[in-house]
Amino acid sequence: MSILHLDPDAEAELHAEAEKLIARYASPLETVKALMAYNCELETQIVALAHRHPELVTLSYDDTPPVLG
Repeated sequence: MSILHLDPDAEAELHAEAEKLIARYASPLETVKALMAYNCELETQIVALAHRHPELVTLSYDDTPPVLG
């Protein structure tokens, strides 16, 4: 599981994008699918950025299993 630290502006932008996706779909399942696809796209962009500019982004792997509260 990874932790992504965002500045307030980026966090607000991502929140607004998520709200747009939620509003677009009538079904909760379709909304979750869209949010997961969007998340995968963002993760792919972060990995590509880290590969091109290792001085800007550091990726690490945490093998701790996720805990559901």
